[in-house]
Amino acid sequence: MPTDDVQEELEYLEETLEDYERFIKQIGTNGLSANLLLYHRDDIQEILQSLEGEVDLRPHWIKVARLDSQLRDRAALFVEEVGRKNLQQCRIVLDPPKLHWWWYLDQTLPKPVKKGLFEGVKEWLNR
Repeated sequence: MPTDDVQEELEYLEETLEDYERFIKQIGTNGLSANLLLYHRDDIQEILQSLEGEVDLRPHWIKVARLDSQLRDRAALFVEEVGRKNLQQCRIVLDPPKLHWWWYLDQTLPKPVKKGLFEGVKEWLNR
């Protein structure tokens, strides 16, 4: 890959990592744009793979690992924000590879227990 292309890719990687980090820090307040986090993570993976062997990516992989760990720690809140059904629909449309685990966060969490009418009324009365 030509040096200019490598530099452009590295700059885009830095920008995308910043966006990814910002979205992770704002989980719970991202609203309708929450699922953009998944697309940023896809871009990061694609860039890292395209630059493999071109430059030393260890500092970038370390940052990605740290951010991925934060995302996993906040997975329940993220899935709640995006919605399980929305994640499922995205997977149907995009068919991401299983190695892109971030698209499958909802499958790593326990399924929500549906409450019967009695339990819902009881909770409401006890608040």
